[in-house]
Amino acid sequence: MRFVLAIVSFVIGLLLVGLGVAERTVFAPPSSIVAQTSTSTEAPVTVIPGSVLNANPGYQRINVSGPGKVFAAYGKTSDVDAWVGDARHRTLRYDADRSRLVARTAGSETTVPDPKGSDLWYQEYDGAGQFTVRLPDDVSVLIVGEGSSAAPADVSVTWPRDTATPSVGPLMTAGGVFVIGGIVLLVWAFLHQRRSRGPRRRSGGTRPPRVRASRRAAAAGAQVPARSRRGRRSLVAVPVVLLGALSLAGCSSEYWPQGGVAATPTPSASATGAAEQAEPTAATRQQITRVVQRVADVATKADTDKDADLAATRFVGPALDLRKANYTIRDADQDVQAPPTISAADVSVALPQQTDSWPRTVFVVTSDPSDQKTAPQALTLVQESARDDYKVMYDVSLEADATLPSVAPASIGTAQLASDSPLLAIAPDEVGTAYGDVLSKDAESEYADLFHSDGDDLRPKIGKDYKDKKSEALPDTAKIEYSSQSPEGTAIALATNGAGALVSVSLDEIEKVTPTASGASVNTEGAVKALSGVDSSKKGVSATYGVQLLFSVPAVGSDDKMVLLGFTQGLIAASEVQ
Repeated sequence: MRFVLAIVSFVIGLLLVGLGVAERTVFAPPSSIVAQTSTSTEAPVTVIPGSVLNANPGYQRINVSGPGKVFAAYGKTSDVDAWVGDARHRTLRYDADRSRLVARTAGSETTVPDPKGSDLWYQEYDGAGQFTVRLPDDVSVLIVGEGSSAAPADVSVTWPRDTATPSVGPLMTAGGVFVIGGIVLLVWAFLHQRRSRGPRRRSGGTRPPRVRASRRAAAAGAQVPARSRRGRRSLVAVPVVLLGALSLAGCSSEYWPQGGVAATPTPSASATGAAEQAEPTAATRQQITRVVQRVADVATKADTDKDADLAATRFVGPALDLRKANYTIRDADQDVQAPPTISAADVSVALPQQTDSWPRTVFVVTSDPSDQKTAPQALTLVQESARDDYKVMYDVSLEADATLPSVAPASIGTAQLASDSPLLAIAPDEVGTAYGDVLSKDAESEYADLFHSDGDDLRPKIGKDYKDKKSEALPDTAKIEYSSQSPEGTAIALATNGAGALVSVSLDEIEKVTPTASGASVNTEGAVKALSGVDSSKKGVSATYGVQLLFSVPAVGSDDKMVLLGFTQGLIAASEVQ
C-alpha cells in the first residue's frame, strides 16, 4: 500500500510541475501587443493621439515605414493639432476588438511645410523608422513624409504585455511537495519491507550456531560499516535538495499571485483645485532652452556675416530693426561694434506665457558665465502661429545691478497682460511715452515721480543733460530738435509674483538737425553718414535711435516706483530731411 501511495504522489507531483512548466512555455501569453495599419493614403500627415498610445499600458514602440522620407515628432496634442491645421491628415484610433489601428481622414490642404526643427516639438526623429517612447494622454505623435506627398502608410504601435503567470509558483510548489511526499513514502516502504525480513526463530528447538568469530572481531575493535544509517541520510538529503531547487525556481514575483489592492492616493481639495485651474504654458523649460540655443546660433552667424535675411529668421520688430541697421553701418565703418552677444550657456530665467493659443510670448534671461564683458541678455520672444518659429522682439542688456522681481517657474508660467491693462501703476502702452518724457525733461516731467532715478544708466547717455550739451555744441548756423515716440501695440507685459509686471517696450528717439542760415549745410559723420548715405545736406538730416527698454512696473495702488532693468539702444534710421 505504501508503494502505491508513493507512486500516486509521484504522478500527481510530476503532473503539477509539468503544468507549471507549460504555463511558462506552451501556454505562455505573447510578450507584446501589436496594432498596425497599412491602408493606403494620400494625406501628407498622420497623427497618433496620446489616447491611442495609452490604449494599452506600458511604453510604446512605434514603427513607421514607407517609400521616401520618414519624419516623426511628438509634442503637446493641442500644438500638434494646431500645426496640422486644415492639412489633409489621418488620425489613427485603436480598435481593441481587432487589435488594429484604424484611420480617419480629414482636412483639405494637400501640402504642409517642413516640420523639421519646429519649436513646438518635444522630440523629433528625422529618418528614424522605429523609436520607443512613453507618452502621456496629452501628447501626440506627428508623422510626415516629403510634405507634398503622402505620409508613410505602414504604421504600427507595440505595447509590452504582462506575462506574469501567478499560478506557476503554487503549481511548482505543490508539485514539489507531492514529489517529496512520494520520496518519503518510498523510503518508508523500503524500510518497512527490510525490517519485515529480519531473523525468525526456527521450529524443533535446535539451538542456533554460535558465532564466536564475530564476537572476537567485535572484541578486537573491528570496524563494521553502518550502511543502513548512511543510506538513510542520503535518502533524506534528496528531498531537501529538491525542495530547495523548487523554492529557488519559484521565487520570482511574476510566478505568484500578488495579494492586496494598491492604494490609490486621493488628491486633496487644494491640489485638485490647482490642477483644475492650471493653464497650459506656451513652452516647457526644455523647449525654451532649445529655442534660445537656436536663436544664439542664428545671432552669432548673422552678426558675423552681417546677414539681415538670416537674422530675420529669428528676430522681429525693434530687435530686428537694430540689427539690420547695425549691419549696414558696419559695412561702411568697420569700427562700429556688433550687437551684444546672445549666449545659451546659462538660461537663468525662463518665463513662458500661460496660453494654449497664438500668438505666444516667452521671456528669458541668458548669459555666458565665462564672458565677463557682456551683460546678461533679457530676451522677449514671440511666436505668431503654430508653424512659425519663436522670434526675438526685444533684446535688452540688463543693468549691472539689476534685480528682477520674483516670477513663476517655467512649469507654471505667467499671464500676459493687455497693453491697456488697468492692473498696473501705468498701462504698459504708456510706459514708453512716459519714460521718453522723462528723458526729455528729467525732473520737470510729470512722470518723473513714477520712475526710480538711482541706477538708471540710460539717462546720462541720452537724457536731458546729454541733449542740452549736444545742442549747445552746434554752431549758430544749425539747430537740433528732439522728439520721441513709442509705437502703439509694441509693449509686452508679463505678470510677476508681486502683482506687478515685466514690461518690454520700444522707444524711438528722433534727432533732427537743420541749418538756420541761408546757404548753410549740415554735415554728417560716423553711423549717421554710413546709414543715410548723405555727406552734407542743406535741408538737414534726421536720425532715429531705437531704444529697447525693460521695466519692472508695480501694481496699481503700490507705493513702489518703476525700475529700469535694462536697455539696448542704437541708430536704426537716418535720412535727409524732406
